[in-house]
Amino acid sequence: MGGPIPRWQQALFERRTMGIRLGLEVVRAAFDALERPAGTIPAVHVVGTNGKGSTAAMTAHGLARAGKRVGLYTSPHLHRVGERVRIDGVALTDEALRVEVEAVLAIEAAGALPRALTFFEILTLAAMRAFAAARVDVIVLEAGLGGRLDATRIGSFVVTLITSISRDHMALLGSTLAAIAGEKAAVMEHGAPTFSVQQAPEVEAVLRATALKFGASLTFVEALAAAPAGLVGAHQRWNGALALAALRRLVPGAEATLLDGVRWPGRLERARIGGGEVVFDVGHNVDGIAALAGHLRGIAAPRGGRLIVFGCMADKEGPAMVALLAGLGARLWAVSPGDHEGWSPAALAAGVVGVEPRGRADDPSLLAELSAALAAGVEVVICGSHYLVGGLRAALLGEASDRVSLSDPLPRG
Repeated sequence: MGGPIPRWQQALFERRTMGIRLGLEVVRAAFDALERPAGTIPAVHVVGTNGKGSTAAMTAHGLARAGKRVGLYTSPHLHRVGERVRIDGVALTDEALRVEVEAVLAIEAAGALPRALTFFEILTLAAMRAFAAARVDVIVLEAGLGGRLDATRIGSFVVTLITSISRDHMALLGSTLAAIAGEKAAVMEHGAPTFSVQQAPEVEAVLRATALKFGASLTFVEALAAAPAGLVGAHQRWNGALALAALRRLVPGAEATLLDGVRWPGRLERARIGGGEVVFDVGHNVDGIAALAGHLRGIAAPRGGRLIVFGCMADKEGPAMVALLAGLGARLWAVSPGDHEGWSPAALAAGVVGVEPRGRADDPSLLAELSAALAAGVEVVICGSHYLVGGLRAALLGEASDRVSLSDPLPRG
């Protein structure tokens, strides 16, 4: 793919060096300067640790099937940054996103903001502009990190959904479950009816106390009898229950069948390649990998055997996740996510019997080995970092990808 990188993409890429800057002052100032696009459109806010993307996707899918025009904002993406902004299920084209990003950058260039906008703030504002232009009926916004200071709080929320809360991003959100829960539960300040999956006792206590503080109604849902058709895994029964709760607030009498047919790549996603199958899953914290391991444990490996390829970022609990995967007894390769700040394969494999340290996920020789394994009838499970899964998924399935690493920024010390 020749030619220069488009200027708007390069402008986004350069923002990764800013890292993550939690706070609302700047994004709200920019939102006001843009005349609050989509500011009055009813929105569903999805916060939590695991299952946010699936829950948001199911909610948007169900609303669309009920006849609503829906804007969906999620993060991160697998292949193209436009995947983060969808209207009626269709991701924005590069050209459409360029128009919105440049409009946001123009506000910054006018000098009215106290600091430069971050990567995530620009995309959040661009998404709201796109939704306003499309005249959507309802918006589904997945929080990026935390909740209390997340840029997505500029929405006009009528429902809040809280997925499973677990240990992740501890350097920014706190070292305990209670602290992490407090950051996420703070979105109840909106006052919108809140629905949560069943949580750990310390998390539940924080959610109940926060709901009382802000006078928000809080309901803990029960899992659906079965996961919606299109997404597999017992955990999707819980995510589906949240999505259905949101639907019923916006579409009285909505049934769970509205969720069927949803498609959300990279979540226990299976694809047949050659004589084998590949499974893509972006579980990248301990709870996410535990859900994956539990699912695989209940499915017999094919005659050709099973190979697991795992890699994660340096701020994750890599060794604990490798230990969970090693317990499955399959061949396990530890890899680097590629051109990102991930755990080294050697460090992931250290002290864990049977784990093979390999190279980078973007090494052509690794792709050749995986292709050969699939041709031999092996089930290949590619899991962990979005960068790892997205890169190998694009290579194996022939998906188009951005030419620059338009990925979420990492925390900077």
